[in-house]
Amino acid sequence: MTDYSMETFWHELKSGKFASMVKESSKGQSLSCSMDVYNIIKPMTQGHEDVEILYGIFLDRKNQILSIDELFKGSLTGTAVYPREILKRVLQLKAAAIVLAHNHPSGDTAPSFEDKEITVQIALAMHCIGVSFMDHIIVGSGYHSMADDGWIQTIKTGTRNVLTSIRDYSSAD
Repeated sequence: MTDYSMETFWHELKSGKFASMVKESSKGQSLSCSMDVYNIIKPMTQGHEDVEILYGIFLDRKNQILSIDELFKGSLTGTAVYPREILKRVLQLKAAAIVLAHNHPSGDTAPSFEDKEITVQIALAMHCIGVSFMDHIIVGSGYHSMADDGWIQTIKTGTRNVLTSIRDYSSAD
C-alpha cells in the first residue's frame, strides 16, 4: 500500500465508515469465541474514543448473528444501560442468545463494579425469558471477556443455586 492509501484507510477506519460494512457482512456468521466478538466490535468503536457505547450481538439458536445493534451511548466514563430495552430487542428479533460488548475509552479493559453489576442484571433477565447470555466483552487496548474470566459462569451457578434453594424451600412445606 502506498502512503496515501494507508492514510486513507486509517482515516476511513477511524471515521466509523467500516462499522456498517462490518454489521452487514457479519449477519448469518457464527461466533465461536471472544476473539471473534472483539474482531467484529473493535472497528465499530473507532471514532468513538470519547464515549462509551454498548453493543448487542443477537444470535439465533446456532449462534449465527441476527443483528448487531448499538444499544446505548454514554460519556467518557460510563453509559446508562436499561435491561428492559435489551429485553425488548431480544424479543423483537426472536434471539436465542446475546453477547454484549462495550468500549472503555481509557483503553483499560478491566471490568468496573458497574460493568459486573449490569452484567448480572442482564444475565438474570435473559435467564427469566430463556435466552442464553453468552458473554460481555470490554474493548480497549485489547479486550476482556467475562466468559473467559469465569464471571458469566459464576452468574449462572449463582442463579442455579438460588433456584435450587427455592425449590428445596418449597418442597419442605
